[in-house]
Amino acid sequence: MSFAGDITGRGDPLVLVHGLATTRSIWRHAAPRLARTRQVVSVDVPGFGAARPAGHGFDLDAVADRMRCDLRAAGVPEPFDLVGHSMGAAVALTFAARHPGAVGRLVLVSPAGLRPIPSVLAAALGLAAELYIPLRRRASPLAGWGWGRRALMAGGVVDGAALAPGIVRELVGASQGARRIGPALVAVASADLRVALRDLPIPVGALWGQGDRVIPPGGAQTVLEIRPDAACEVIDGAGHISMVEQPEAFVAALERVLVAIS
Repeated sequence: MSFAGDITGRGDPLVLVHGLATTRSIWRHAAPRLARTRQVVSVDVPGFGAARPAGHGFDLDAVADRMRCDLRAAGVPEPFDLVGHSMGAAVALTFAARHPGAVGRLVLVSPAGLRPIPSVLAAALGLAAELYIPLRRRASPLAGWGWGRRALMAGGVVDGAALAPGIVRELVGASQGARRIGPALVAVASADLRVALRDLPIPVGALWGQGDRVIPPGGAQTVLEIRPDAACEVIDGAGHISMVEQPEAFVAALERVLVAIS
């Protein structure tokens, strides 16, 4: 099977890992800016987009191991800098913990996996997501109106109406290829990766959107309590998907964090 990812630019490699119910397309506004100085590799997480699932559910260890195999097969040189968003941050942290020699620096963007919830509640959220996300996809024609964009992106962004209709349709439609929404949400919502973060032998940074209501920016304090050496930044005017809402500010903040943890 062909590599489920995009590689652009030249320079030191930077691997980008997307969040739940989307694909590598979520990085398309930020990747060209990053590729001015880096080789940027945006990948589909196993079970999402064009990437085949790793097993029957969504085991973080198995997903991380599959990603490493795929990146090696694609010829991505190690060590690379690794950036993960939301669910993808839990995947990236697991990846770095299992394969620390493959990662130079790790940046977590609105990370899941650091505030675990009870497994029963996580299972309920997973079931709700399995039901809600296909319904939202069918409602994508509402993106033609400002109120519709606000409804479709409720909770995920600061103001859905500020996004172009095409961007909202793309974000909503990206869940079409997601085959592990429920299991992935259960896995990352109930995961406790705090010890893995504490013991990680590589530099760590974190980014949040100031208006993030999915994983609030107060989580930066959690990161700093676990890793006092981490560099954290909060991006104004952005919610949970800061790389889409404020791509220039996101790239600038990411580059500053990477320099700070060099």
